Amino acid sequence: MARLVTISETMEGKVFELTEDKLTIGRLPDNSIRIEENSVSGHHAVLTLSRDDYSVRDLNSTNGTRVNGQKVVEAKLINGDILTLGHVELRYESDTKKNTKPLPPPRKGIDLSETSPINYKPPPKSFTSASPFKKKKGPERLFQYTMIGLGGAIVLLILWIIYKLVSA
Repeated sequence: MARLVTISETMEGKVFELTEDKLTIGRLPDNSIRIEENSVSGHHAVLTLSRDDYSVRDLNSTNGTRVNGQKVVEAKLINGDILTLGHVELRYESDTKKNTKPLPPPRKGIDLSETSPINYKPPPKSFTSASPFKKKKGPERLFQYTMIGLGGAIVLLILWIIYKLVSA
């Protein structure tokens, strides 16, 4: 069975057993778990059971919800996580152990050194880019530079005309 154990000085040692699939946490009396602390919002967060562990979701609280010091909107809780609601810290305790498996060893016959940056090989000439922006070539690029130069010359001409009119 999962539970939240308060570790904040003001409520240290208080235990909340998590017995329902969905529990609300907040300062108001209609919450499943009531924490009477000014930094906790009226309806601060909700805990939802998924498989064997709970997830926490912030309910747009004023002071936010954090898991292990990181501000979250929603996060899955793992045994030992520190849940912070406003200024109240609670430790999540669960009978479920962290369920991670190590990566399998590389299959025989695959040389991972080929993917090293040192062994980089350029793509074959038949490779075509999937980019929607085509690379400009020869005449297109020349036209582009000509238009930029012409635009610059027109701006300089206008500035010269304005200068002559003002100084006259």
